[in-house]
Amino acid sequence: GFIDKTGKFVINPQFDDAYDFSENGLARVIVGDKYKWGYIDKTGKFVINPQFDYAWSFSENGFARVKVGDKWGYIDKTGKYIANPQFDGADNFSENGLARVMVGDKWGCIDTTGKFVINPQFDGIKDFY
Repeated sequence: GFIDKTGKFVINPQFDDAYDFSENGLARVIVGDKYKWGYIDKTGKFVINPQFDYAWSFSENGFARVKVGDKWGYIDKTGKYIANPQFDGADNFSENGLARVMVGDKWGCIDTTGKFVINPQFDGIKDFY
């Protein structure tokens, strides 16, 4: 659950695990026997139902990376995919609006529409620094 600064519950304990709220007002939580990840608002209501095998917090640009099976994709704050789970690895979107993704063993970059702007061709993430 979640408490306020006085220690009073504002969202009763009901999750198997819970993480901080992002700037967009959503927090990622885990529920159920299969430990599915979803996102709640500050009232504790699911805004994006638990359906992911793993989920990250939303980036400043409003997108989160999620894992379904062994593939990564990206969603917006409504839960709509901007890039379907298709990547073997993924990083958060950076300030420049690009995210590093891996296809096979090569890294490239997508934009916020999910389109490649740099095709997968690099051997490691450090090639982008």
